Amino acid sequence: MHDGWLIFSNLALPICAGITFFALARYVLLIAPMRTLVTGELTYKGASWGFAFFGAYLITRPLQILLGPHPMPLVINSVREYCMMGLFAPAVFVAMMSLCFGADDIPKRFIVSIFALANMLAIAFLAINAQAMGGTEVIFHIGSYAAYDGVWFDTHEPRAQTLMAILFLIRFLDPLFLLFLAGVIVFRHARHYPADRRAVYNNMPKKLYLLAAAVFAFPVSMLITGLLVFMGIPNQWWIYYVGAIFAGFLEATSLRLPLRRDVQVSEHNH
Repeated sequence: MHDGWLIFSNLALPICAGITFFALARYVLLIAPMRTLVTGELTYKGASWGFAFFGAYLITRPLQILLGPHPMPLVINSVREYCMMGLFAPAVFVAMMSLCFGADDIPKRFIVSIFALANMLAIAFLAINAQAMGGTEVIFHIGSYAAYDGVWFDTHEPRAQTLMAILFLIRFLDPLFLLFLAGVIVFRHARHYPADRRAVYNNMPKKLYLLAAAVFAFPVSMLITGLLVFMGIPNQWWIYYVGAIFAGFLEATSLRLPLRRDVQVSEHNH
C-alpha cells in the first residue's frame, strides 16, 4: 500500500501535472492571435514558454527517480530546477507584467534583468544543491526495480544545515517571491481594472482574479512543503504536483472565459 502511494505520487501525479501544462502552453498559442489586441503579444509568448518549461519541470520527476542511483537523480534534478527557476518563473513574471502594464511600457532592459537575476539564482542553487545532496536512497520498488532519489535532509552536520538554509533562501526568492509578486500584481490589476476597458471587456476582472489564484497556487504548495520540512516531515513532493494541477485548472478556467460576458461561444470554438 505504501509503495502504491509512492508510485502514484512520484510517477502519476507529476505526469498528469506536466501534461496539463503542456496542454495549456499549446492552448495559449492557439488563442493568442485572437487575444493579443487586448493583452499584447508578450503576454501570450511569455505564458506559453513559461507553461512549457513548467511542464518540463513537472513531467521529468519520474526520470529523476527511475534512471538509477547517484549521480543521475542530481543530474536530472539540476535540469528540472533550472527549467523552473531560470526559465519558468521569469517568463511567467514578465507575462503577467505585460498583461497588467502593457508590453510597450516594459523596457527590454527590465526583461533582460529579470531573466539575468533568475538565471544567477538558478545557477547558485544548482551549485549549492550539488554539495547539499548527500547521495541517494531507494524510495520504492516497482517489482524488483528500485527507484532512487536524492538525500538532502538526513544529515545534521552544521555545514549541511547551512547549505540547506541557503537553498531555502534562494528558492524563496525564485520562484516563490517572483510568483507571489506576479500574483499580487495581477490581483491588484483586477481590482483596479480601468472603467473604460471594463465597459468593453466586462469579463476581464473575473479572468484576472482566476489568473491571480492560479499564479498563487503553486508557490503556496511549495511554501507548505518547505514548512513541513522545518517541522520534520520531509519529502512531501506530492504537494507540489497537486498544487500545480490545481493551478492548471484555474488557469484553464481563466483562459476559457470569453472577454465579454455576452459572448456565448469562446474563441477556441471558432
